[in-house]
Amino acid sequence: MKRLAAATLVVLVLATGALAKREFVAQADDFQCLTNGVHAPDKLFYVFHKSRRLRMKALRKATTGKLGKGFPKGTILQVFPIEAMVKRGGRFNREGGGWEYFRLSITADGKTEIVARGGPEVANPAGSCQGCHTRVAPDHDSVCEFVIGAAGLHLTDEQVRAFQATDQRCR
Repeated sequence: MKRLAAATLVVLVLATGALAKREFVAQADDFQCLTNGVHAPDKLFYVFHKSRRLRMKALRKATTGKLGKGFPKGTILQVFPIEAMVKRGGRFNREGGGWEYFRLSITADGKTEIVARGGPEVANPAGSCQGCHTRVAPDHDSVCEFVIGAAGLHLTDEQVRAFQATDQRCR
């Protein structure tokens, strides 16, 4: 009986480790001041990744537009302090290319709170985040800026930068 319990425990630990490697599940503290990320040249978004190597890989993809299989799992892309998209990977949201969409709130003391997270159910005033991203940029790993830029949001680059400057986490 003890051997069966021990074997079951080993299988569970190994299975949990395998699942953890296939997905990245972002937490509130993964979302930081925008300027802590790497600004993609000629783009309005910032790139975050816990791994320096994978952050640089994501930045190369953002810079060149040569996405291949898409952004590395664990990549966080943010244009605005109150929204983000995270390449979760694994079996998460296959219709959305493995991306998880976030609506965020920033507390008075500069901490991030997750207001909503998920796939097509996450929406902003314009509608479903995923619905727009997958419709506008299906061949660009759902990253709209490769296709529409700020003008597609009915904003200028200057307006987006002004909104980015309001990030209270950057004190």
